[in-house]
Amino acid sequence: MPVIPAKTEEIWREIVTILKNAQTTGQRLQYVKEILEGVREDVPLFPCVILEPVSESEAEYSVPMYKRIILQITITCWIEAYNIDTQITGEVAPGGRYDDNRGIFDIVADVKNELNTYPDLNGKAIKFNFSNTRYYFETYPYRAGEITMNIEFITQKDTR
Repeated sequence: MPVIPAKTEEIWREIVTILKNAQTTGQRLQYVKEILEGVREDVPLFPCVILEPVSESEAEYSVPMYKRIILQITITCWIEAYNIDTQITGEVAPGGRYDDNRGIFDIVADVKNELNTYPDLNGKAIKFNFSNTRYYFETYPYRAGEITMNIEFITQKDTR
């Protein structure tokens, strides 16, 4: 299936839509309270996911009148984990289901797995990858996983 030229805003909107749909109607991210666009001073609810654009690079594409764009975004997953024993790896309840003690590894894996079910972002991208995931904490009980996502797509040379 050929990739349709897209704009940066369309790629961004597709990623946000995929994650918000998984939050409201999917199985993987139903426990996530907020999907936010852009960093903010105070995060109102946990767990949450915050998307932030980082960089964009351009290159000539082999087809005249088109260019290849690589958009890099960070997807930061935040949890509030009061159970110190499950803040990293989570806890599986009886029957193999996760309870409310999801760890930071859980939310990061759920976000990546959800996006991986759309390898071309519904025909808008050539491909994407997760080049890095950095885990950090500021103060107990907050933990974060920062995913670096690189999305390659084509656009018309005269379109921004």
